[in-house]
Amino acid sequence: MHPILIALGPLHLSTYGAAVAAGYLVAILWLKSQMAALGLDENGFWRLIYCLFFGAIVGGKLLYWAVSYRDILDGRLSLVGDFRYGFVFFGGVLGALAMGTVVKFWLGFSFLAVADYIGVALPFGHALGRLGCLAAGCCYGRPTSLPWGIALGGDPASVTPRELWGIPLHPTQLYESAANLGIGFFLLKVLLPRVKCRKLVAGTVFLAYVAFYSAARFVIEFFRFDDRGASLPPFSISQWLALTGIAAVAVVMARRGVRPI
Repeated sequence: MHPILIALGPLHLSTYGAAVAAGYLVAILWLKSQMAALGLDENGFWRLIYCLFFGAIVGGKLLYWAVSYRDILDGRLSLVGDFRYGFVFFGGVLGALAMGTVVKFWLGFSFLAVADYIGVALPFGHALGRLGCLAAGCCYGRPTSLPWGIALGGDPASVTPRELWGIPLHPTQLYESAANLGIGFFLLKVLLPRVKCRKLVAGTVFLAYVAFYSAARFVIEFFRFDDRGASLPPFSISQWLALTGIAAVAVVMARRGVRPI
């Protein structure tokens, strides 16, 4: 692990921040290459990106505060001082969806058509972001004796608890990164072309992304060991959100179908 990518005196660039930024950049550049298919001009595209980014940040932070309320109440977490730390991915997706629903009336684009392309971009960007988690030592897994276990810690900037330093842990960051890459390539190479040629209805790619990622996250959560705040046994908050996402996709697909009539 390597929490600090570049250190220049008092100025530090975290590997986590660089990886997340790289993830956003890859997703945005790919979406920009598909701008004509999105039905947006240059100004409209960047307005959409800024709005979605704002929604993702707000949604991710609000859900993080919700599940970490105990740390806020006892003073271990500062709403202002610790703002750059702690975001919940599902909250970010929900926030971006809410913002996209609002901004479509401003820009006048097809929500479902744009959502399909975002559904392809998201897993590739997320895959890079999870590498930043590995470098920082967050989102770590349970102790394991499997040969691919990774020992974290050893760096003062690591967020892995010291009692776990040197102990092989499930590389849950890599599990999720690999899952996102697999989902992304399947959506890009199999489902999106079928939506383009109208063999599948618009919105199918995004719904498939939600279902596939939710299923992968539900399973990976069993191997995670980091404290993620409040939970509702027998599952974590993220697992309940994953199950909700799968159920929502099933309901929507049952109502609207997948193939055009």
